[in-house]
Amino acid sequence: MADNAKIKLILKQTADGNTDSSELFTKGEFREHGGSFFIDYDESEATGYAGSHVQLRIGQEDDTVTMIRTGKAFSSLVFENGKRHFCQYGTEYGDCMIGISTVDMRNGMTSDGGELYVRYTIDVNAGLMLENEITIHVKPHNN
Repeated sequence: MADNAKIKLILKQTADGNTDSSELFTKGEFREHGGSFFIDYDESEATGYAGSHVQLRIGQEDDTVTMIRTGKAFSSLVFENGKRHFCQYGTEYGDCMIGISTVDMRNGMTSDGGELYVRYTIDVNAGLMLENEITIHVKPHNN
């Protein structure tokens, strides 16, 4: 993986009325290929997934975002405005199927980087568990 971009992730998670927020800064790869933007970065201790790798595929034509985490735990999540997708989510205790309902998604990515915002809910067996917001800022740089 070529580290050609600075990546800032702003995470907000709400469960049972309690909200936690965090900001993470990392380096990674940003590229455009086949009508999609790709963001790749390695997880750290701060996320609880040290040793894992994340790839985001941001579709320019199909308005979907796919997040695949490999390594310590495998996850494959699909985000699409106004839709619910069943997705595999891995934890250190095992895998489960969850529902991902995208409430709001704004894609401001260009070949010069930009911002992606996704607000979504996670449910298990149709019972609401979490409300999440992720904002990803990408700024490519020259090596």
